[in-house]
Amino acid sequence: MHDRERVYTQATPIVGHIDRQADAPLHVQLKALIRRSIEEGRLRPGDRLPTEHQLCRQFGLSRTPVRQALSELTREGLLIRIPGRGTFVAEHPEHRGLRLRVVTEKGWGSYLERGLHLWNQEHPHLPLHLAVEEIPYPQLRERLTDMVAAGTAPDIALLDSVWVPEFAARGYILPLEEIQPGWEDKFAADILPMALAANRYHERLVALPANVDVTVIWYWREWLEAEHLDPPRTWDDLIAIGQHFQKVHVRTRYGPDVYGFLFVGGRRGGETTTYQLLPFLWAAGGDLIAGGHVVINSEATVQFLTFLRDLIVRYRITPPAVTDYKWNQAALLFAQGQAVMAVGGLYEIGFIRKARGWSDQDFLKHIGMVPLPKGPGGQHATLGGMSYAIFRQSARPQVALRFLEYTARPEMIRHFWRLTQRHVPWRHISPTAEDTPFLAASAPLLGYGRPRPAIPEYTRISEQFRWLVEETLRGHGDPATLAARAADRIAAITCLPVI
Repeated sequence: MHDRERVYTQATPIVGHIDRQADAPLHVQLKALIRRSIEEGRLRPGDRLPTEHQLCRQFGLSRTPVRQALSELTREGLLIRIPGRGTFVAEHPEHRGLRLRVVTEKGWGSYLERGLHLWNQEHPHLPLHLAVEEIPYPQLRERLTDMVAAGTAPDIALLDSVWVPEFAARGYILPLEEIQPGWEDKFAADILPMALAANRYHERLVALPANVDVTVIWYWREWLEAEHLDPPRTWDDLIAIGQHFQKVHVRTRYGPDVYGFLFVGGRRGGETTTYQLLPFLWAAGGDLIAGGHVVINSEATVQFLTFLRDLIVRYRITPPAVTDYKWNQAALLFAQGQAVMAVGGLYEIGFIRKARGWSDQDFLKHIGMVPLPKGPGGQHATLGGMSYAIFRQSARPQVALRFLEYTARPEMIRHFWRLTQRHVPWRHISPTAEDTPFLAASAPLLGYGRPRPAIPEYTRISEQFRWLVEETLRGHGDPATLAARAADRIAAITCLPVI
């Protein structure tokens, strides 16, 4: 008998048992047994599975869960069903459907390739293939939205965590529990609470963190040491340090064009403006939305805006040009030695180092970082980060989720630390000086982190915040009037009342 004939006449048994006391549905358990048989090589390409009747008899199941398990594995591409012959393990990777299309930010492809290498090492009988498209961050959200509209969304995409509620509310992405019941229970306890909250929508985990980040104050360490100054702890400290470096005899030492303090302060900076400056509003005791109300029309907002405006007009430690800065301009100017201090995110270490040609150790030698200074309402930092989500249009959501499990392994996260030298871990894995000195120094700053509003309308609300900041800094109105106008616009966007 030829091998092909043997394949069609002999069925390979499925090893394992069904636990009727388990929380997982019966069909999910059967799928897992079949999948494990394929991954461990007991079922090979071309092997025929037992019939539905045989599976029902072996596992004591009715036909409904058996048919559901086989149908889902067929849709995922692991099995093929041939009328009159039976159900078989797909013979080729392209037939098995173990190809995932991933859209990610520029620079993340090598990280995914590492996860792919691990998968294929552990599953030689079930290889995975990735089609990775890298898109620059400024175009990423719009491109993904266009793909969904065209019906060409990827299996997995990297999202800014502030887009997650919007994509979930629109039905673009799948809750992870919907893909695999019980998955969240297995992983949620290992995710930092702040990162977990940023990736939930209606109490359901809809994306998996890829990294987390917080805002900080960068400062030139040797400059402050030479002037016998401590890093800023309060708004008054920030002003005092900036004014010190504006003194004539000090400027002769560091250059006439050196400013005390930089940040991105306008609409041209995009989300970076909100990321950098929202914690100053929090530090004044204010917020955008709280308790189901729009609260930006407040005395705290006026105090926040007045403080920013004073940095430019009254104290002259910040240049008026910040309203025209692009998202990375403050960090680049700081790296070039044109400012003593700058607001930034931990992710900026990469291009600050590149601009100076520094190693990780060089960076820490020259540059210090501290939490954003304390204001009347306390001390806060914006919690940010990127997340991976699985799109509803994906034909292989279970495969996509299993692949994301590989990217979330501790060894993968540590690899990413070393690869980028910038991202703070989102799992309960403490970095050490051996991993990278920068991460060991920056991880405690997460304690100041606070997520931006996790609501679907956030992107449009952020636009109004940026408008408010820019108009104030340009002197196009008094802070109270501008704040009231911004509040009315946010109320129209969210249908929430203003208080």
